Amino acid sequence: MKKALTVLFVMLMAGLTGCSVQPYGSQDGGIAAVFEGAPRLFDPSVVYMGNVVGQNLSSEWQNGVTRVAFILDSPFDELVKTNLVVVAKNGRLHLDTLGGYGEPLPPGAILLGFVKPSAYRWFKFKNLINNATMSAHHRAQRLQAQFGLGG
Repeated sequence: MKKALTVLFVMLMAGLTGCSVQPYGSQDGGIAAVFEGAPRLFDPSVVYMGNVVGQNLSSEWQNGVTRVAFILDSPFDELVKTNLVVVAKNGRLHLDTLGGYGEPLPPGAILLGFVKPSAYRWFKFKNLINNATMSAHHRAQRLQAQFGLGG
């Protein structure tokens, strides 16, 4: 009986520690989002459709642009596509997708962030006729260049 419990304990510990998966973005400093201005973030959690899916890593402000890095838990890796945007709402980051299907986000690419939901709604309204995903990509590149990361 004691031997069986020992084997069970060893297998349980090996399963808990050896099978852990790194969160998406943790290997390269996180997924980056750029915001025009400074989002008010009090809670480090990242939310998608009401569920906590990740966590903030860092935030830095430069030249009127804030760059926020975050990671996603492994079950939510498939969210990271070119049509993903980040909205600061109620003190934490909320992920949302612009309409349509997005391509997988290339390594080093930056997502567009909005400091408040009204700014996001205004962006979507302005881009009803244009391709909102392409507009978000261009605006993120402009903010990235303004931040000083090149492009």
